[in-house]
Amino acid sequence: MTTSPKPSPRAVIVLIALPLIALAAFGAWRWWDRAQDGEFSADPKFCGLVTPETIHRLVPESYGGREDVASCTWSAPREKGKYRANVHLFASRLNVELARKDIKQQRTDDVLGWETDTREEVLGIGDEAFLRFQPPTPGKSITAQVVFRRSNMVISLAYARSDDDRQAARAGAIDAAREAAALLKP
Repeated sequence: MTTSPKPSPRAVIVLIALPLIALAAFGAWRWWDRAQDGEFSADPKFCGLVTPETIHRLVPESYGGREDVASCTWSAPREKGKYRANVHLFASRLNVELARKDIKQQRTDDVLGWETDTREEVLGIGDEAFLRFQPPTPGKSITAQVVFRRSNMVISLAYARSDDDRQAARAGAIDAAREAAALLKP
């Protein structure tokens, strides 16, 4: 008669410790998530922050938003080429202090890919907001982005046009950001 080998003491400890460590990590994350100060304790439905009417006005060929973990993108079909219109919304839920630091850093740092001399404050959107542009591709495209903070949520909303109309890009990004701020509910 053969007996099965006994597991080593080390294997038993590992089998017990791994689930306990995973459970402790999950518990710590849940505690941190609930302990955040600010209006928002959960992420919003990102694609619901801009209405279909606004998207249709900005990107008429768009066929609906594509939502992922922290963003939503509405874009013209690929057939429209490399420089196609799109709206991209990205959100970060932090605590209020980190949200303030995040928007301050985005506003003051020379972030690669964004013009520094055209930044402007935008009033009436969230607790604080600013607008910036990506350097245009002459005759091809321009992107305007509004970054705003409301309590502990930082939202970046970029509007890329398929032409180089800077004023239309600015107006579209501000309109969509203003709508996102109004639809953002705790």
